[in-house]
Amino acid sequence: MFHLESENKLNQNQHGFRTGKSVDTAISSLLERIHQGRREKNHVLALSLDIKGAFDNILHQAIVNNLSKAEVPSNLRLIFENILKNRKVLFSTQEGTVSRNQEKGCPQGSCSGPVLWNIVVNDLLNKSFPPNCHIQAYADDIVLVTKSPTKEGLKLLTNNAISIIINWADENSLTISHEKSNFLLLSKLAAAPPVSWKNHRIKRSHSIKFLGLYIDDKLNWNTQLRSLSQKAQRLHQNFMKIVGTTWGIKRSQRILLYKTVIERVFAHGCSAWCSDPTVKMARKLDSIQRPFLLAISGAYRTTSTAALQVLLGIPPLSLKLKQEAILTKIFRLRHPVPKFDLSVEDFEESITSWTTHPSLYLKKEQVALTDGGANLPREALYTDGSKTEQGVGAAFCRISHNQVTECWSSKLNPESTVFQAELYALQKAVQLETKNPNTKIIIFSDSKASIQAVSNPRSRNKMAREIFASLLENPEIQLNWIKAHVGYQGNEKADQLAKEAADSVSLPQFLHLSKSHLKSQLTKHLLKEWQESWDDGTTGRPIHDIVPRVSLHSVGWNREEILFFTRHGPFPAYFSRFRIDPTSNCSCGQEGTTLHYATECILTISWHLRKPAEHLQKFWFQRVAANQNSRSKIRALVRHIMNNQELFRLNYSII
Repeated sequence: MFHLESENKLNQNQHGFRTGKSVDTAISSLLERIHQGRREKNHVLALSLDIKGAFDNILHQAIVNNLSKAEVPSNLRLIFENILKNRKVLFSTQEGTVSRNQEKGCPQGSCSGPVLWNIVVNDLLNKSFPPNCHIQAYADDIVLVTKSPTKEGLKLLTNNAISIIINWADENSLTISHEKSNFLLLSKLAAAPPVSWKNHRIKRSHSIKFLGLYIDDKLNWNTQLRSLSQKAQRLHQNFMKIVGTTWGIKRSQRILLYKTVIERVFAHGCSAWCSDPTVKMARKLDSIQRPFLLAISGAYRTTSTAALQVLLGIPPLSLKLKQEAILTKIFRLRHPVPKFDLSVEDFEESITSWTTHPSLYLKKEQVALTDGGANLPREALYTDGSKTEQGVGAAFCRISHNQVTECWSSKLNPESTVFQAELYALQKAVQLETKNPNTKIIIFSDSKASIQAVSNPRSRNKMAREIFASLLENPEIQLNWIKAHVGYQGNEKADQLAKEAADSVSLPQFLHLSKSHLKSQLTKHLLKEWQESWDDGTTGRPIHDIVPRVSLHSVGWNREEILFFTRHGPFPAYFSRFRIDPTSNCSCGQEGTTLHYATECILTISWHLRKPAEHLQKFWFQRVAANQNSRSKIRALVRHIMNNQELFRLNYSII
């Protein structure tokens, strides 16, 4: 893979099983081609091709031939040839063991299997297709996009491109399933041009499924939302197997399961369709999220979705997916987002490809993660990074015979992280020592994370990669971790210099903004939008009076408290409101509200709290919610009402 990527042997339209490529890049590339065609007022056709058993049916000889085409070094090519050739399959029959030559199929269970397939399909992607044709692949998922201003032109162009694919498939003994292949027409044409595969008509569809996403001919994502809703129903059924209103895993575990599994399923490919959701989409996503909120909280099914989101600290799904989409667009796809004042160029770029040969690592003695303070050399460099309220600073100093002989420090832009400051100080120290080749020196840092990043040849941090390359060329430079704030002279001096630089009024050195900074900014924007929605909403107002500020943390109420404060619980006033009971009165004769049971009902006198004046009821609920002892009484009160419904409801019957 290093050879293929470093020599640029793989076509950029192959997005599967490659560093720096993903589902998001594949979908983004496809949609970009479709939108470009529509902007040019062309008819656009997107054809999704299904290869029958691609990995199982690829010929070994085709793999070997394409290894030669890719100019893979002979030593590697011969290894694969020996693996693939002279293989036999043995199986038992009634007449004894039978042997057959195995001449097709990628090696299974090996990381080389997908790479070998990529080499074969790379030949197709490199074919000379007619102008206005675009072909791309994600492993064996192949999509062809054609565009033309006329229907006849679109027909000829598409069928010419298909003939090229047919020839490639025949050369490699692969079969395209015309039954499972379909195409999408994005045009005002009433009738689509005929598209055929070897005299078999390929059917037109109003949506095609590509990498788990449904792209429809209106590009409004309605089909994707319907699919997501059906998927959510299946997930909810499985979720309810371990979750019940009165039994199952703890609420903290329910929230964790939702955020780490269910929400991640919903976020698949969201950069394509949810970076700016419409009001209609937001409502649909709320309805998809709602069953999970009810299952996590144990609340009654009439409880407001907005209230449940605030109580559980789970943002509206539309806002969460929007945050995820923008993060992916800026950091992974490097696409600008017009509605956000965020420039792609300001953010650090993740390095995914190999910059050095995979066999090259730092020497063992070059990096030490044990405390080096016990045996300090007479001369060494000490680095540190610091963040204060005034800013961020990085520094290093040289200690020689217990004397500070050299110092350097720099103020960094306030958005920089401590990790970036630590790396920057390390980089400056290493750069200084590279000017003194063949001189052994130890650089001490109290940041294990920085040393580990620097010693990793596959680190995605650009600065860490640059330091790694410098250390590789200068093996005399060693890195050693040292414990912080235990009195080591060099470490304390470097820390002092870094803090002084952070607090200084000098012009800062700009470092590209980190992914964590972007996440922080997007989280602030999410909370702002969520707060505005919560303040302007019309549902869940009793909860808004108690919890006016949204947060990403649960308020910590149990089920009984949620039933009480939402007022959607086992109370006659609630049953009457939703026409379950004909009367809202308690069996004591007064209206059966939550306030009635908590302050004056003769049937709940053991759990009474002081009754507020009518104009102070809002503040009463706030004080009760904030008081642990009062909430303890509320929990006991609600449990008593739930266990003795026949005492509190007139005309009680089991529903």
